Amino acid sequence: MKRVSKGALLRMFWRSLFLQASWNPRGMQNLGFAYAMGPALEELYEDPAVRAQATARHLEFFNCHPYMAAAILGGAARVEERVAAGEAEAADVSQFKTTLGPPFAALGDGFFWLALRPAAALAAAVTAPFLGLGCVLVFLGLYNGVHVAARVWMFAAGYARPEGIVETLGHAHYRSGTPLLKACGAALAGAMAARAVLAAAFGPQPLTAIGFVVLIVAAFFFLPRLGVTRSVYIGLFCGLALGARFL
Repeated sequence: MKRVSKGALLRMFWRSLFLQASWNPRGMQNLGFAYAMGPALEELYEDPAVRAQATARHLEFFNCHPYMAAAILGGAARVEERVAAGEAEAADVSQFKTTLGPPFAALGDGFFWLALRPAAALAAAVTAPFLGLGCVLVFLGLYNGVHVAARVWMFAAGYARPEGIVETLGHAHYRSGTPLLKACGAALAGAMAARAVLAAAFGPQPLTAIGFVVLIVAAFFFLPRLGVTRSVYIGLFCGLALGARFL
């Protein structure tokens, strides 16, 4: 079986970073996906006519979370190797993409958009009193560090074992990590609200945010029946009470 070279795989991953650069209502991310598959198709199909047919397969409708699509892209490259060797049908490539696109999109939306991004933004906001505009670097470091590493790992995992990519991602703790990140974001949001109230009453006090994060986390772990929401409200109430000088 002819394999895609490491150089072509690197170019594929680099192109995947621009998956949505040519997003369109008709095919969604199909143009970006076909562009990313280009280096692999060039090596697997020397005949221009056959390569054009292979490219047409990847111009079909495709829509997924742009980060999670890395796993599908890597898997599609391995399936194309099998098609070029006559070990798989061309329809297997389309089936692989259409089967994994929707569930991976939902998984990526929940983890990256609704959990990681708000948590990273709130973590950066907490550091603003200490770092000033340097808090922007905190956000960029946290968010990009996680999502770029995840994309590299998913692309490699998809190429290594496309038929087992669902099982592989199942062990990646995306489902358990999502509620944890949301809980961290809720705690940071409550701490920021409490700090803002205290700052309005007593002037800027950077350490109060950290104090209320500790209070919320302690309430959540030592009094588990309270839950995250009640713990955040307790921290916010304490901040309001101190800010209004009721305590």
